[in-house]
Amino acid sequence: GSRPRPPTRPDLPEARAMASSPSSAVPPVVREMAAASCAMTATSVVFNPFDTVKTKLQTQNQLSVDVSKRIYTGAGHCVRRVCVEDGFVRGLWLPGLTASIMRDVVNGGVRMGGYAAMVRQLHEVVPWGAPGGSASPTFGTRVLAGLLTGFTGAILANPTDVVKVRLQAEAGSVSGGVYITGLYKGEKPSPGAIACMRQLAAEEGARGLLRGVGPNCARAALVTSGQMSSYDQTKQILAAAPVGPFHQEGARIAFASFVSGVTAATVAAPVDLVRSRVMDDARGASSSRSASYSGAWNCALKTVQAEGPFALWKGWVPAYLRLGPHFMCSLPLLEFL
Repeated sequence: GSRPRPPTRPDLPEARAMASSPSSAVPPVVREMAAASCAMTATSVVFNPFDTVKTKLQTQNQLSVDVSKRIYTGAGHCVRRVCVEDGFVRGLWLPGLTASIMRDVVNGGVRMGGYAAMVRQLHEVVPWGAPGGSASPTFGTRVLAGLLTGFTGAILANPTDVVKVRLQAEAGSVSGGVYITGLYKGEKPSPGAIACMRQLAAEEGARGLLRGVGPNCARAALVTSGQMSSYDQTKQILAAAPVGPFHQEGARIAFASFVSGVTAATVAAPVDLVRSRVMDDARGASSSRSASYSGAWNCALKTVQAEGPFALWKGWVPAYLRLGPHFMCSLPLLEFL
């Protein structure tokens, strides 16, 4: 016969969904995905400047160790220089913002909103589900759920990611129809997010819209699995043996959000850098730049050979400053919603 379904516990995604689920025709997973889209979009709007800084650091001076050619020496210098040359709003906050919102409506809703439902489903079917009669999904189940939802969300939102990376990498002041500041000085600027996506489709077709989809899916899978599994696991550990302020649910959520940010930024950094470089590479007929990489593996290999293995973690500081506060806002907001 079929295995009896274990009782729900208040610390499970399933129990949270059931507890917050009034009798309604709207399935819990739909509400969870809508809440995740709202939470991710709201926090992306606030923390977009960190994403811009990260992208600029990852895409500058590629395949070279000559520091004299770097426009930005680090995250702090990048912020100061861009603010002086282009202003905070135009130089850091607006680049790629529309594409980022479009991305998080889709990607955020699937990878974060679908996570709890995926955990519930996997807990019922994986061979290691409910070991020893325990009602709590294992850490492996949470990791697998994050990998699957992250991978799916990344595929669906990949075109918006390509546009976001390109607009953030090239951002600068324009005069006479060309950039006069930033990494793309002397180049013509791309149009807005929607027009850029149309141009990308017209010039490069599906290949352009799916450029970097491999490392993008790997990044999203690693970010989601690292983020959500470490978040759930940390909360579970603190709830089982609360010490000091961790008797309060709010303190457990805040600390777990911090841990999830550090985890996600660290495990995803190498593929995040490769993704940014591949997506920004070979801009089609509208650009004078030729392709530097034949694919993700070629990019990773060339980067390590030319810049050393630690180059794969370029942009970690702004990546964490984007993901850390992002998670510390979006995860409690997701719990509230």
